Amino acid sequence: MATLATYYAKLQDMPDSEYKVEILEDGPIKKIAVNGQIYEVDYNMGGDSIHSIIIDHHSHGVQISPSSNNLYTIMNKGELYQIELKGEMEKRHNAHSGSDAVGRQVLQAPMPGVILKIYVKKGDKVKKGDPLCVLVAMKMENEIRSMTDGVVKEVLVENNMKVGLNDRIMVIE
Repeated sequence: MATLATYYAKLQDMPDSEYKVEILEDGPIKKIAVNGQIYEVDYNMGGDSIHSIIIDHHSHGVQISPSSNNLYTIMNKGELYQIELKGEMEKRHNAHSGSDAVGRQVLQAPMPGVILKIYVKKGDKVKKGDPLCVLVAMKMENEIRSMTDGVVKEVLVENNMKVGLNDRIMVIE
């Protein structure tokens, strides 16, 4: 079964609480895996931040509020959680940030989606960590950032363009 997207969720104030969340099927009922355990999930937006989430035929009324860049505050049955959510690309980027990427960087789509906004054009100078574009996948906006200092050599996408997993987005040298 192909993975459509991968996210990493970490509970704040709990080191070693990282969960790998893989979206396996997107449809009316989504199939997801959390650390390898597969669940069937259906959800509906109830209000601004209220979500009705049905996991394996059990309903949960959950309030989800974005609190900062990758942080979300989640209220479930009176329990309050702070969760940090990172996409596959960001996790890879953070893993590489210790060892600086050098040379030609070919950025690829970390998941299928639509390019919402492109921040750079050919010839622009970028620094490591600069936002390059926004990829929308599964109703979430994922900001793709530069992994190196350099110059944008090619932009292979345009706004509102659909991309598949590992499609080339841009080249930085």
